This record gives sequence, C-alpha cells and structure tokens, in this order.
Amino acid sequence: MLVVYLLGVFVGALDMGILGPAFPLIARSFHVSLAWMAWSVTTYSVTYVAATVLAGAAGDRHGRRRMFLLGIVAFAVASTIAALSHVFWVFLLARAVQGLGAGAVYPNAQAEGMRLFPPERRGMALGIFGAVFGVASIVGPNLGGALAQYFGWPWIFLVNIPIAAVVLVLGVRLPESEHSRRPAPDFLAGIAFALVLALALVSLDDAGTVRIATLLGALVMLTVFIWRERRPGGIPFLDPHAMRGPSGAALVAGAAVIGVDMSAALFVPTLAQQSLGLGVLSSGFALMPAALSAAVLAPVAGVMSDRLGGRGVLQAGLLFAALGGLLLALPGLTLVRFIIAMLAFGVGTTFTMGAPLNRLAIGLYREEQTGEALANVAVFRSVGIAAGPVLLTLAMTWHRFTGMFSAVALISVVGVVIFLLVPDVRAASRKASEAS
Repeated sequence: MLVVYLLGVFVGALDMGILGPAFPLIARSFHVSLAWMAWSVTTYSVTYVAATVLAGAAGDRHGRRRMFLLGIVAFAVASTIAALSHVFWVFLLARAVQGLGAGAVYPNAQAEGMRLFPPERRGMALGIFGAVFGVASIVGPNLGGALAQYFGWPWIFLVNIPIAAVVLVLGVRLPESEHSRRPAPDFLAGIAFALVLALALVSLDDAGTVRIATLLGALVMLTVFIWRERRPGGIPFLDPHAMRGPSGAALVAGAAVIGVDMSAALFVPTLAQQSLGLGVLSSGFALMPAALSAAVLAPVAGVMSDRLGGRGVLQAGLLFAALGGLLLALPGLTLVRFIIAMLAFGVGTTFTMGAPLNRLAIGLYREEQTGEALANVAVFRSVGIAAGPVLLTLAMTWHRFTGMFSAVALISVVGVVIFLLVPDVRAASRKASEAS
C-alpha cells in the first residue's frame, strides 16, 4: 500500500523539478518571456490550492483510494495535453488540470500512508513522504535536462504517462479506508478562494486598466468567499478553528513563506545557464547538491520533529534557505559558491517541506481531521508556491537574479520570526493528549 501511494506522490513531485532546466526552451517554443513562463507554475499551484482541500476532504468522506486514483487519471490526461500543446493558453490549461490531479493525489496518499503508522511514529511516516520529494528532486532536474536536450521538452510531460499507468494498475487492488460521515467543505468557497489568489497575482503582473479590473475581481471573489465561509450551517472551505488566533495565522503565513522558498528552485537552472554558462543538461545536474542533501536528510527531519519538536527544525531550515539565497544573490557567482548555496538550500528544503511543518499542522487539529490538516497546510504552502514565481520575477526587475535571491533570503528570515508564534508539538505531548 505504502509503495503505491508513494509512487503516486512521486509522479506529482517529479513534475516540479523536471520543468526547471527546460524553462528557457519552453519559453522560446511558445515565444513568451520568462515571467510568462512562471505562470505555468502559478496556474498549476492555484488549481492545486482548491483541489487539495476539496479532494482531501472528499477522500475522508468518500474514500481516499478513489480520489487518489481519480487524481492520477487527471494528471496523466493533462500531461498528454501539455506535451501536445502548440499554443501557450492550451499549455496553461493543461497545467491547470495537472494541478487539479496533483491536488487529489497528495493529501489522500499521505493520509493513507499516515494511517499505516502509530501516532508516535508519524513523524517518521512524514519523513518517508519527504524522502520521496527528495528523490524526485534528484531525478527531476537531471531527467528534465536530458529529455529536453535530446528529445525535446514535450517528453518532460510524456514521461508521466507510464508511471501513472503503473500506479493505476496497482492502485485498483488497494483496500479502501473507512469513510467519514461529516459533510464536505463548501465547493463554491473553494472556487472563490482560488479565484481570489489568481486575480490578485494577475494584478501584480499587469498595469493600468487590467490591474484595476483584476483587483476589483479579487475583491468581489473575496466577498463571495467570506460570505460562503460564514453561512449558518455551512461547512467552511478552510477550517477556521485551527487558524484562529496568532498561532493559527502564523502557521498559514509560515507555510506560505516556505512555498515561496520552494518556488525559487525553479529558477536555479536558468541562473546556472545564464550566470555560469552551463547547458540545458548541465543545469539539471547543477541542482544535484541540493537534491542529494534533501534526500539524505528527509527521514532525519522526521525523527528530529518527533524527538525535538517541529518548530526548531523548521526555523533551522529557514535559516539555511536564507544562507542559500544570500550566496546566490552576491555578485560574481562562482561554481564553488553555487554548490555551497545548493547544499544550504537542500538542508533548508528538507527541514521545512515535509515532516516538521505537517507535525505542527496536525497538532492544531483533531485526530479524525488528519486529512484536512495535511490538506490545509498544503493549501497555504501552495499559495506561496503560486505567488512565488510572480513575486520573484518582479524582484528580478531590481538587478535580475541578485534581486530575486535577495528576496528569497529576506522572506526566509521573516519566516523564522513568524514561527515563533506557533506552538511546538512533540510526539510525547501528542501521545499524552490522545490518552487523556
């Protein structure tokens, strides 16, 4: 069971890193700028935001295996459309559908994987899922660089299809989990939330009449979202109880900061191509130090969050991310400094992406809401991933990559301060609370 769910998570995680080395190639193919190409990540992330909560809650109620397999099917179909696209808007549409599929896969796979471990070892379970992201971060850029250079960028998406086929064949034999009878979160509120995010980000990237129109649209959708969330008897899209007060607000803000940091990795191959003179294939290998350190340390982060608590591990990870951003931001980038920065980013990603953050999130929810806890923290992390490409390409207007990675360093330090407001959760305290 665990292998099948991990393989499903792997195909979605592979899609993030595999795009990086081919970013300039895809932009030239569609005759668009790097800023417009960044929208291929933002579009994916915005739809993921809505899908991850709705599909996570639907999995709790109607079967996680069913939602997991539906997500795999959507992801495979969208990968085919992306590979065959000849115009940019079709490519963006395919990326949106991919986000929907991945949003159904990740929370249901992780919730089912968590169910296989006792409560006191769930940090280890989360660390295993984090290791999958680490492996995908190793394979993705290298595979993406090789496929793009020797076969063309469409193969970056076509490679998803055989992996998805294997998951579907094995997944139909998995047992179904017990269903919850609680009502599902409000669907329209989820759509409104995604539209608020999308329109707000478009307003940052445009000017004049378009900016005014998108800001007004975002305000209208925000009004709709608040109205739907506060309806008497309705089930809110985002559970307000866990996010109420300074600790809940800090958790979601910190998750968004982590998402922005994660999105910066997408631009590293382009930095390597332009500042170090590396080719498409070599720029994929340039991420190897970060990927290796992330893969090696991912299980360690899970164990550390069980024994020491997740908050300190998170804050250490953000400081490493700030160091990596600072090293890349300094002028006169050399290969040695680049490698040290990648190692720092790898440690930062490991200590922020998986087990420590999820452990803090689960601590704010009831035991039967594990699926929603994981989905909600993924939502706000995805908000950061969606906003990151837009914000970081805007930062490039100030001294190009120096501006971009200076922003990464500053945002990471802000994240360290934000998590001071989040209560720590250790395995021992969690187990005691469950016994009482």
